[in-house]
Amino acid sequence: MAQTFLLIHGAWHGAWCWWKVQAGLEAKGHRVKVIDLPGLGIDSTPPNQVTLDDYAARIEQALDGLQRVVLVGHSMGGIAISAGAERQPKPIAKLVYLSAFLLPSGRSLLDVAQADTESLATPNLIPNPERGFVDVNRAEVKNIFYGQCSTAEVALAQSLLKVSPLAPFATPLVLTDQRYGKIDRFYIKGLRDRAITPKAQQQMLEDMPCKKVFELDTDHSPFMSRAEETVVLLDQIARG
Repeated sequence: MAQTFLLIHGAWHGAWCWWKVQAGLEAKGHRVKVIDLPGLGIDSTPPNQVTLDDYAARIEQALDGLQRVVLVGHSMGGIAISAGAERQPKPIAKLVYLSAFLLPSGRSLLDVAQADTESLATPNLIPNPERGFVDVNRAEVKNIFYGQCSTAEVALAQSLLKVSPLAPFATPLVLTDQRYGKIDRFYIKGLRDRAITPKAQQQMLEDMPCKKVFELDTDHSPFMSRAEETVVLLDQIARG
């Protein structure tokens, strides 16, 4: 049975990063919606005006009129889908975390990222508190995000990355069992992820167990490096 997917990108990225996955899911008969979070992709909201609640509100807006949605978040998009699910749980059938931050209530992305001492991302963050954004060392993004992607894919991503709003990184999630907690969670681990390392992913899963956990032998960007396998797993989760 075909399902409706809402795909949420991570920091510095935009809806553009899902092009392969979107096409693959649509080829399997699913309806797919992709959006830009505030301040990212082609959204022009100044980063110093963006909050985690703004991410949740954007997801709630995208959910309007939809039913039985499989809500997928990649990387930082994990905190966005968690916040969105707390804000509007009714249309969401399943939450899928794709190499993503899966955090309990009261924790922030930075709390977990700073504890991931083997990550290549954290030491390459370039925060600008005065202007309300955080960038990443562009000379290292291939190693951090795209280790198994083609040269052309890396070049495309490099040309589209933007600075990311800082406030959502530092804002603790507020989640309740009555809203967020009623939705089934699934996790797809990236076994070669150097942004959110497998060790950090496993720790998050111990803190926040999921209904089922899948693995991909991939870098941090399976939407490019392992798109076909990602589509197969998402299709399996949706139909399961």
